[in-house]
Amino acid sequence: METNPYKEITKAEKEKIIKAQQGELDAVILYLKLAETIREIKNKEIFLKIAADEGKHAGILRKYTGENLKPKNFKAFIVISIYKIFGLKFTIKMLAEGEFKAAKKYYSLVEKFPNIQEILKDEELHGKLIKDMINM
Repeated sequence: METNPYKEITKAEKEKIIKAQQGELDAVILYLKLAETIREIKNKEIFLKIAADEGKHAGILRKYTGENLKPKNFKAFIVISIYKIFGLKFTIKMLAEGEFKAAKKYYSLVEKFPNIQEILKDEELHGKLIKDMINM
């Protein structure tokens, strides 16, 4: 089985995709921890769905990098701490902004790596879903 369908991937592209892959893996842990911490059932469900999507994204990116990365807990620890100190509304705004920023980072990769379009769309949807939690 060929792990990297794009043999012409540049070093800079690979580094960018590895960074994105790590971010997606870290986000899985982050959203799972938030789902454990938060009380509202609807928000728990949203966070669990996002966590599953982020795992899927990491898998897509791994096909390009060929790297088996491990998720790191640090980002989850920081965000959970922010949630406990500043509350849900502040945390939600921060997370939504992060999802929209993540989507923007994928735009430059979509033309050469078409499967990344799916990730980009999901990140934009995640930003909207999270942002909409403020109005619930």
